Amino acid sequence: MFDRILRAIKLDPTLYREVAKSENLLSESVIIVIIVAVVSGIGSLAGSSRPLTAFIMDLFNNLIFGWLLWSLVAYFVGTAFFDGKSSINEMLRAIGFANAPRLLGLFGFIPCVGWIIVLIGAIFSLIAGVIAIREAMEFDTDKAIITAIVGFVLYAISASAIRIVFSGLSLPFLSNF
Repeated sequence: MFDRILRAIKLDPTLYREVAKSENLLSESVIIVIIVAVVSGIGSLAGSSRPLTAFIMDLFNNLIFGWLLWSLVAYFVGTAFFDGKSSINEMLRAIGFANAPRLLGLFGFIPCVGWIIVLIGAIFSLIAGVIAIREAMEFDTDKAIITAIVGFVLYAISASAIRIVFSGLSLPFLSNF
């Protein structure tokens, strides 16, 4: 499994095709997503005034939106609009491994540069997602880019909404309550 994680981080296209086609790798994909969620949650603990809330929020965002939503949207867009040849399980496996670069979220606690490291992990994850979608759907890179970006944008919007809900709004008129 560690070898496959390194190959995912190195953006090895053959890994993503292998993962998409190997039905027995769904459990590894789930493990990677859970590790990424926990690591991101740990990375968000240090700079938060509500560390437990931040940790739970990151777990929820990574598991539900970072993996499931992105996989479902990629599957729908890829098959409905671009005649992709993939199943939902293939997308779950491929996108799960594409989340591996987000392990950089562990360094989110570092003052001044932590957010940059997290951003680099997210960008690498998006690039890995393009490769994963291209290999799983068996279509060209242009279609994979569009498919990945649609899913990733929906993930970012959903994750931001959840962050707002969990963190609460710091409105002046609420300070009396």
